Amino acid sequence: MSVIGETSGSLASKMSPSFRMVSKYFITSIVFFILLNILLVLEYNNIHGHYFQPILLALVHITTLGWITMIIFGAMFQLVPVVLEVKLFSEKLGEIQFWIYLAGVIGLVTAFWSFDTGLHMAVSASLLVVAILIFIFNISASMAKVKKWNITGIYLIAALFYLLSTAAAGILMAINLGYPFIQGDHLQYLKLHVDVAFIGWVLIVIMGVSYKLIPMFSLSHGYSQKSSVFAFILVNTGLLGITTVMHYKIIPYIYYFFTALIGLGILFFLHQIYLILKRRLRKKFDIGMKHSIIAFSVLLLDTILGLFLVMYSFNDLTIELNLILLYGFMSLIGFFSILTVGQLYKILPFLVWYHKFSSKVGKEPVPLLKEMFNEKLAKIEMYFLVAGFTGGAIGIALYIDTLMLISFILMLTGTLIFAYNMYSIYTAKGKLTAAPAQIDVVKNDKEAVR
Repeated sequence: MSVIGETSGSLASKMSPSFRMVSKYFITSIVFFILLNILLVLEYNNIHGHYFQPILLALVHITTLGWITMIIFGAMFQLVPVVLEVKLFSEKLGEIQFWIYLAGVIGLVTAFWSFDTGLHMAVSASLLVVAILIFIFNISASMAKVKKWNITGIYLIAALFYLLSTAAAGILMAINLGYPFIQGDHLQYLKLHVDVAFIGWVLIVIMGVSYKLIPMFSLSHGYSQKSSVFAFILVNTGLLGITTVMHYKIIPYIYYFFTALIGLGILFFLHQIYLILKRRLRKKFDIGMKHSIIAFSVLLLDTILGLFLVMYSFNDLTIELNLILLYGFMSLIGFFSILTVGQLYKILPFLVWYHKFSSKVGKEPVPLLKEMFNEKLAKIEMYFLVAGFTGGAIGIALYIDTLMLISFILMLTGTLIFAYNMYSIYTAKGKLTAAPAQIDVVKNDKEAVR
């Protein structure tokens, strides 16, 4: 595998699945994101105390299953065929998976909200596992045809393993809540579930996909990819290590060692992003990249906080619980959500333009990518989202209810502006006239990702 970066490729090709199928996942995930922010405003006074309580569990699973994993599914259906140059094994399976998964998410979230730990929760968790198994089979069968592997593909293989592990742990714990059969500390297994889900599934997918998207959007080339290899080795070694040693009563410093490996791996990932951006041809950061840089900065701070939580012994339980909630909030909102919002400003305009207007270039007026949404509104959205996240983080850490309420209202405002811009992209029409030189640029896939 070459360690020299490339900017070749595009977000769509003849290998791509139907945009109609992929859009189901994107649109539904955005709806869940709006719902999450509405519920944060309504339930702001419940964002405190121990993390194992019904409303917090419901909010976390709206975020992780409805917003995060739903959009990752859609992105992988779109990117795997393009990045690895293979056809998706079955679009029909992708359609079937969507409806089973959606039913499972709604069922599990409502079960947590009412804390119905009986059949309701068990059936919902089972639907999620069925959908996830369909997804893993579909992507694995597609990957079986790959002839030329790259670093992104290797990361995605690892992520599929952790997704399977996450699903297995999740359904066992869901059943155990209503029909106890697991011996030992349930909260310890919950921590294992969270580590594997966020670090193994979500973070590794983001890392792998970033090595494709960030160079494409910034027009970077000629950089070394060695840091991405080190990041892969360190994060996977650390994660496999902590999920093994947490089962045994051994010297805690071994656990600290593996945790430090994960932290070091994330630093190598961020260093790789730095190297990519350092070699970019597009010097000015657009609104999508500004979101991404903020998100990567939050990831660095969150990694430091995570290491501190593992290695420091707290005397005050209230402070420790507040910092644990802060860690989760920074991970799910500050890092993933802000990053995803920024990347969707890059991904969706291209995909909609490709499927809706590419065949019309030269025949009738078509919009440029930057004309498909309101960039001024996007900047306002970013200010609202970042201000809301910052205030929310302080409010959670210090347990200031009023600050959390104000901050969550700001976040909701930003989210609604973001949703409006996404709607504008989907409903864009060919009203604007592009000059011939501009049309030539748009026809070039590499330049179109601007």
